Amino acid sequence: MFYPSTQQRSRQLSPLLVCSILRMLTRASAGQSYSNVYGQPLQSCSSDGMALTGYTRTGYCVDEYDDQGSHHICIDLSSTSNNGDNFCTVTGQSDWCSSQDMPCHNNKDNHSCAVQNWCVCQWAFASYIENAGGCDSIQTIVCDSINLQAILAYQQQIAQEKYANALQCIVDRCSLDMNNLPSTAVSSSQNVWGQASNIVMAAGGRNGSMQTVFLTMIGVGLIALLLAGAAIGTVRRFQSNSRLRKDSNTDANSHLLTDKTPTTAVSTYNIS
Repeated sequence: MFYPSTQQRSRQLSPLLVCSILRMLTRASAGQSYSNVYGQPLQSCSSDGMALTGYTRTGYCVDEYDDQGSHHICIDLSSTSNNGDNFCTVTGQSDWCSSQDMPCHNNKDNHSCAVQNWCVCQWAFASYIENAGGCDSIQTIVCDSINLQAILAYQQQIAQEKYANALQCIVDRCSLDMNNLPSTAVSSSQNVWGQASNIVMAAGGRNGSMQTVFLTMIGVGLIALLLAGAAIGTVRRFQSNSRLRKDSNTDANSHLLTDKTPTTAVSTYNIS
Protein backbone atom coordinates (compact mmCIF):
# COMPACT_ATOMS: atom_id res chain seq x y z
CA MET A 1 0.00 0.00 0.00
CA PHE A 2 1.29 3.47 -0.90
CA TYR A 3 1.58 5.99 1.92
CA PRO A 4 2.10 9.62 0.88
CA SER A 5 5.04 11.44 2.38
CA THR A 6 4.62 14.33 4.81
CA GLN A 7 5.40 16.79 2.03
CA GLN A 8 2.83 15.17 -0.26
CA ARG A 9 0.20 15.23 2.49
CA SER A 10 0.98 18.90 3.01
CA ARG A 11 0.30 19.66 -0.65
CA GLN A 12 -2.91 17.65 -0.53
CA LEU A 13 -4.12 19.44 2.59
CA SER A 14 -3.29 22.96 1.47
CA PRO A 15 -6.70 23.67 -0.18
CA LEU A 16 -8.43 22.49 3.00
CA LEU A 17 -6.17 24.70 5.07
CA VAL A 18 -6.90 27.71 2.91
CA CYS A 19 -10.67 27.20 3.05
CA SER A 20 -10.71 26.57 6.79
CA ILE A 21 -8.58 29.56 7.67
CA LEU A 22 -10.34 31.93 5.30
CA ARG A 23 -13.71 30.94 6.72
CA MET A 24 -12.45 31.42 10.27
CA LEU A 25 -10.86 34.78 9.46
CA THR A 26 -13.96 36.06 7.67
CA ARG A 27 -16.12 35.48 10.72
CA ALA A 28 -13.50 36.47 13.27
CA SER A 29 -12.74 39.76 11.51
CA ALA A 30 -16.39 40.79 11.87
CA GLY A 31 -16.06 40.89 15.64
CA GLN A 32 -12.31 41.24 16.24
CA SER A 33 -12.45 45.01 16.85
CA TYR A 34 -15.18 44.62 19.45
CA SER A 35 -15.34 43.23 22.97
CA ASN A 36 -18.11 41.52 24.89
CA VAL A 37 -19.25 42.33 28.43
CA TYR A 38 -16.34 40.34 29.85
CA GLY A 39 -13.80 42.46 27.96
CA GLN A 40 -13.00 39.47 25.74
CA PRO A 41 -13.36 39.21 21.94
CA LEU A 42 -17.02 39.46 20.95
CA GLN A 43 -18.55 36.11 19.96
CA SER A 44 -21.08 35.56 17.20
CA CYS A 45 -24.68 35.80 18.37
CA SER A 46 -26.20 33.46 15.77
CA SER A 47 -24.62 30.17 14.73
CA ASP A 48 -25.16 27.35 12.24
CA GLY A 49 -28.75 26.17 12.17
CA MET A 50 -30.12 29.54 13.29
CA ALA A 51 -31.32 32.55 11.32
CA LEU A 52 -28.48 34.96 10.56
CA THR A 53 -28.57 38.02 12.81
CA GLY A 54 -26.69 41.29 13.28
CA TYR A 55 -27.29 44.66 11.67
CA THR A 56 -24.38 43.91 9.35
CA ARG A 57 -25.69 40.35 8.89
CA THR A 58 -22.43 38.78 10.02
CA GLY A 59 -23.86 37.08 13.10
CA TYR A 60 -22.23 39.63 15.41
CA CYS A 61 -23.99 42.34 17.43
CA VAL A 62 -22.04 45.21 15.91
CA ASP A 63 -23.25 48.48 14.47
CA GLU A 64 -22.66 50.77 11.54
CA TYR A 65 -22.57 54.55 11.34
CA ASP A 66 -26.26 54.77 10.42
CA ASP A 67 -27.52 52.02 12.73
CA GLN A 68 -29.36 54.27 15.15
CA GLY A 69 -30.81 51.28 16.96
CA SER A 70 -27.39 50.20 18.32
CA HIS A 71 -28.21 46.50 18.13
CA HIS A 72 -25.74 45.29 20.74
CA ILE A 73 -27.77 42.87 22.89
CA CYS A 74 -27.91 39.17 22.00
CA ILE A 75 -31.11 37.45 23.19
CA ASP A 76 -32.12 33.82 22.85
CA LEU A 77 -35.61 34.37 21.46
CA SER A 78 -36.32 30.63 21.57
CA SER A 79 -36.12 30.69 25.36
CA THR A 80 -39.18 31.05 27.59
CA SER A 81 -39.67 33.97 29.98
CA ASN A 82 -41.41 33.66 33.34
CA ASN A 83 -44.57 35.28 32.01
CA GLY A 84 -44.51 33.46 28.67
CA ASP A 85 -44.21 36.65 26.59
CA ASN A 86 -41.37 37.13 24.13
CA PHE A 87 -39.41 40.26 23.23
CA CYS A 88 -41.68 41.13 20.30
CA THR A 89 -44.89 40.92 22.33
CA VAL A 90 -43.59 42.98 25.23
CA THR A 91 -42.15 45.72 23.00
CA GLY A 92 -45.32 45.93 20.89
CA GLN A 93 -43.94 44.60 17.61
CA SER A 94 -45.26 42.07 15.13
CA ASP A 95 -44.15 38.59 16.13
CA TRP A 96 -41.07 38.31 13.94
CA CYS A 97 -39.47 36.65 16.98
CA SER A 98 -41.24 33.43 15.97
CA SER A 99 -40.22 33.57 12.29
CA GLN A 100 -39.22 30.22 10.81
CA ASP A 101 -38.22 31.25 7.28
CA MET A 102 -35.25 33.56 7.67
CA PRO A 103 -31.85 33.40 5.86
CA CYS A 104 -29.60 30.89 7.61
CA HIS A 105 -26.40 31.76 9.45
CA ASN A 106 -24.37 29.29 7.39
CA ASN A 107 -26.18 29.90 4.09
CA LYS A 108 -27.83 33.25 3.36
CA ASP A 109 -29.52 31.83 0.27
CA ASN A 110 -31.37 29.27 2.37
CA HIS A 111 -34.47 30.93 3.86
CA SER A 112 -35.54 28.09 6.12
CA CYS A 113 -34.07 28.95 9.51
CA ALA A 114 -35.87 30.01 12.66
CA VAL A 115 -35.01 33.11 14.65
CA GLN A 116 -33.16 32.06 17.78
CA ASN A 117 -30.22 34.12 19.03
CA TRP A 118 -30.84 37.66 17.83
CA CYS A 119 -29.20 41.09 18.17
CA VAL A 120 -31.69 43.64 19.50
CA CYS A 121 -31.48 47.36 20.17
CA GLN A 122 -29.95 48.22 23.53
CA TRP A 123 -32.58 50.93 24.07
CA ALA A 124 -35.41 48.53 23.22
CA PHE A 125 -33.84 46.03 25.62
CA ALA A 126 -34.15 48.57 28.44
CA SER A 127 -37.84 49.05 27.61
CA TYR A 128 -38.27 45.29 27.36
CA ILE A 129 -37.07 44.86 30.94
CA GLU A 130 -39.27 47.70 32.14
CA ASN A 131 -42.42 46.48 30.40
CA ALA A 132 -41.85 42.80 31.21
CA GLY A 133 -41.78 43.52 34.93
CA GLY A 134 -38.06 43.35 35.61
CA CYS A 135 -34.95 41.38 34.74
CA ASP A 136 -36.35 38.12 36.12
CA SER A 137 -39.20 38.25 33.59
CA ILE A 138 -37.19 38.44 30.35
CA GLN A 139 -35.82 35.80 28.02
CA THR A 140 -32.28 34.42 28.17
CA ILE A 141 -29.45 36.74 27.12
CA VAL A 142 -26.22 35.46 25.54
CA CYS A 143 -23.48 37.20 27.50
CA ASP A 144 -20.47 36.26 25.33
CA SER A 145 -22.22 37.88 22.37
CA ILE A 146 -23.37 41.12 24.02
CA ASN A 147 -21.31 44.05 22.75
CA LEU A 148 -19.42 45.95 25.45
CA GLN A 149 -20.74 49.15 23.86
CA ALA A 150 -24.12 48.42 25.48
CA ILE A 151 -22.60 48.59 28.95
CA LEU A 152 -20.71 51.77 28.09
CA ALA A 153 -23.91 53.35 26.75
CA TYR A 154 -25.92 52.42 29.83
CA GLN A 155 -23.18 53.82 32.06
CA GLN A 156 -23.47 57.15 30.27
CA GLN A 157 -27.22 57.13 30.90
CA ILE A 158 -27.01 55.75 34.45
CA ALA A 159 -28.96 58.71 35.86
CA GLN A 160 -32.08 57.37 34.18
CA GLU A 161 -33.56 54.49 36.16
CA LYS A 162 -34.55 52.60 33.03
CA TYR A 163 -30.97 52.31 31.79
CA ALA A 164 -29.55 51.76 35.27
CA ASN A 165 -31.88 48.76 35.53
CA ALA A 166 -30.78 47.48 32.11
CA LEU A 167 -27.14 47.69 33.19
CA GLN A 168 -27.90 45.93 36.47
CA CYS A 169 -29.74 43.20 34.58
CA ILE A 170 -26.72 42.45 32.40
CA VAL A 171 -24.46 42.52 35.46
CA ASP A 172 -26.69 40.03 37.27
CA ARG A 173 -27.39 37.73 34.34
CA CYS A 174 -23.74 37.63 33.24
CA SER A 175 -22.25 37.40 36.76
CA LEU A 176 -20.29 40.63 36.42
CA ASP A 177 -18.89 42.90 39.13
CA MET A 178 -20.61 46.29 38.96
CA ASN A 179 -17.53 47.89 40.54
CA ASN A 180 -15.12 46.30 38.09
CA LEU A 181 -16.72 46.45 34.66
CA PRO A 182 -14.52 46.43 31.54
CA SER A 183 -14.23 49.85 29.98
CA THR A 184 -12.21 49.34 26.82
CA ALA A 185 -11.93 46.77 24.07
CA VAL A 186 -9.06 44.29 24.13
CA SER A 187 -7.11 43.10 21.14
CA SER A 188 -8.10 39.70 19.84
CA SER A 189 -5.08 39.33 17.59
CA GLN A 190 -3.65 36.57 19.75
CA ASN A 191 -6.99 34.76 19.70
CA VAL A 192 -7.28 34.88 15.90
CA TRP A 193 -3.62 33.97 15.39
CA GLY A 194 -4.02 31.04 17.76
CA GLN A 195 -7.00 29.72 15.82
CA ALA A 196 -5.12 29.96 12.52
CA SER A 197 -2.07 28.21 13.97
CA ASN A 198 -4.19 25.44 15.45
CA ILE A 199 -5.87 24.77 12.10
CA VAL A 200 -2.52 24.55 10.31
CA MET A 201 -0.91 22.32 12.93
CA ALA A 202 -3.93 20.04 13.27
CA ALA A 203 -4.12 19.52 9.52
CA GLY A 204 -0.46 19.07 8.67
CA GLY A 205 1.70 19.06 11.78
CA ARG A 206 4.90 21.03 12.20
CA ASN A 207 6.89 19.26 9.49
CA GLY A 208 7.39 20.37 5.93
CA SER A 209 8.59 23.65 4.46
CA MET A 210 5.22 24.31 2.81
CA GLN A 211 3.55 24.76 6.20
CA THR A 212 6.24 27.17 7.31
CA VAL A 213 5.83 29.36 4.23
CA PHE A 214 2.06 29.11 4.36
CA LEU A 215 1.91 30.01 8.05
CA THR A 216 4.21 32.97 7.48
CA MET A 217 1.98 34.25 4.69
CA ILE A 218 -1.08 33.89 6.90
CA GLY A 219 0.73 35.74 9.68
CA VAL A 220 1.50 38.70 7.44
CA GLY A 221 -2.09 38.77 6.23
CA LEU A 222 -3.42 38.60 9.77
CA ILE A 223 -1.30 41.52 10.91
CA ALA A 224 -2.60 43.68 8.06
CA LEU A 225 -6.17 42.54 8.72
CA LEU A 226 -5.94 43.23 12.45
CA LEU A 227 -4.46 46.69 11.95
CA ALA A 228 -7.21 47.61 9.50
CA GLY A 229 -9.89 46.13 11.75
CA ALA A 230 -8.62 47.98 14.80
CA ALA A 231 -8.63 51.29 12.92
CA ILE A 232 -12.15 50.75 11.61
CA GLY A 233 -13.36 49.66 15.04
CA THR A 234 -11.94 52.79 16.67
CA VAL A 235 -13.68 55.03 14.14
CA ARG A 236 -16.98 53.21 14.55
CA ARG A 237 -16.86 53.40 18.34
CA PHE A 238 -16.09 57.11 18.14
CA GLN A 239 -19.04 57.61 15.82
CA SER A 240 -21.28 55.51 18.06
CA ASN A 241 -20.32 57.49 21.17
CA SER A 242 -20.78 60.79 19.31
CA ARG A 243 -24.23 59.67 18.24
CA LEU A 244 -25.07 58.68 21.81
CA ARG A 245 -24.11 62.11 23.14
CA LYS A 246 -26.23 63.73 20.45
CA ASP A 247 -29.21 61.59 21.39
CA SER A 248 -28.80 62.02 25.15
CA ASN A 249 -30.99 65.11 25.22
CA THR A 250 -33.86 63.30 23.55
CA ASP A 251 -36.02 60.38 24.56
CA ALA A 252 -34.23 57.21 23.49
CA ASN A 253 -37.63 55.68 22.84
CA SER A 254 -37.77 57.59 19.56
CA HIS A 255 -35.86 54.76 17.86
CA LEU A 256 -36.67 51.84 20.10
CA LEU A 257 -38.55 49.62 17.74
CA THR A 258 -37.16 50.22 14.28
CA ASP A 259 -34.11 49.04 12.44
CA LYS A 260 -32.60 51.02 9.57
CA THR A 261 -31.84 47.89 7.60
CA PRO A 262 -29.62 47.97 4.47
CA THR A 263 -31.61 48.38 1.29
CA THR A 264 -30.38 45.02 0.04
CA ALA A 265 -32.14 43.21 2.86
CA VAL A 266 -35.63 41.82 2.58
CA SER A 267 -38.52 43.58 4.26
CA THR A 268 -38.71 41.02 7.05
CA TYR A 269 -35.39 42.39 8.31
CA ASN A 270 -37.01 45.61 9.52
CA ILE A 271 -36.87 44.35 13.07
CA SER A 272 -35.12 45.36 16.26
